[in-house]
Amino acid sequence: MQGASVKFDTRQLVRRIGTIERQQLPYATMLALNETVKGARVAVQQEMDRVFDRPTPFSKRGVVYERAQKTDLRASVVLYGSRSRGGLPPAAFLGPQIEGGMRSLKSFEKQLLSRGMMPQGRVTVPAGKTPLNRYGNVTQGFLNRVMADLQVGYRGAGATRARTDQSLKRNRNYKQARFFVPKRGSQLYPGVYQRDPRNQKIFPVLLFVPARAYRKLLQFHEVVARYAEANLAEHFARAFDRAMATARR
Repeated sequence: MQGASVKFDTRQLVRRIGTIERQQLPYATMLALNETVKGARVAVQQEMDRVFDRPTPFSKRGVVYERAQKTDLRASVVLYGSRSRGGLPPAAFLGPQIEGGMRSLKSFEKQLLSRGMMPQGRVTVPAGKTPLNRYGNVTQGFLNRVMADLQVGYRGAGATRARTDQSLKRNRNYKQARFFVPKRGSQLYPGVYQRDPRNQKIFPVLLFVPARAYRKLLQFHEVVARYAEANLAEHFARAFDRAMATARR
């Protein structure tokens, strides 16, 4: 899991303060750290808006913070790493943008690879006529149709079981164009193609392009460090006043 920790050294401060202040110091430190990572999370999300083209709400929500406790004065900004509906977690697809390197294959790409439909070392990119959502990604409904026609048991959101030739014959109202992957040795560029039933013309919808390493784009650790350096002292001053006010009650 990607993460950037925020630390605060209180050793010199302890030497200068009295008993009551010393007792409230862990509480004040906890408050200051939590306020700092909360703000650093927003700073990372703002940086994503700056360096990425239309980042999805899902990817931005993947930036979370772990709170400090009085007994564990550690706080961090991290990327959420759990899978959601079979898709990649933010930690998987944002990791290469932070550290550089190859991106992880998406769930449907792994299935295309395992079925021998997509060659090793390739990833998919949408072609010109492929419907995209407002974030520039292939729409889930369209991807479900493609994978069903390819008879791949894809588990994306809203996906149904793979269509068979028998089920298509039974469904006489099915007028959607069929999707297919050209056989190896075909003159067509590797990818998924759609056949128009009206005129039998074909055109690509997903192309299998060589996977390339990402360069480091999102300055995740640097953004967190800059925010902490600029704001931690102020957050601590406010937190210490709050802690002392609590002690006087």
